[in-house]
Amino acid sequence: MGRAIAQQLKINRLMKDEKKPIYEEKSYRLLFPMSFKVYKDRIEAYFCPIKYEIPISDIVGIKIVEKVPWWVGWGLRIDLWNKILYFVYHHGKCIEIERKNSYWRKVVLSVGNVDGFLKALNSLKSNQ
Repeated sequence: MGRAIAQQLKINRLMKDEKKPIYEEKSYRLLFPMSFKVYKDRIEAYFCPIKYEIPISDIVGIKIVEKVPWWVGWGLRIDLWNKILYFVYHHGKCIEIERKNSYWRKVVLSVGNVDGFLKALNSLKSNQ
């Protein structure tokens, strides 16, 4: 009986670890919270009240965008003609994620720590 309980505790701990993000970043620059999280199976972008998830298996490519155009603005923005979704709280260096199976072909995330975000994504690719 003690062995079964120990095994169940181990399973619960593993499930709890799966729910923890590998990378997490929050910003409160625009009065509304914006956050970016990288999990083992997905990337999550949140701008109050919208939560957008990108499955890791759906990512075709990732590149660094040196500067987001000024006309994009701040917050959650859409470009209907090019099918780009923007989560922007600064206009500096950002991450552009290209997807294969989604209406939004590209998603731009203005993460504050571009290198940390890419390191988290690369660690996922090396584990798969």
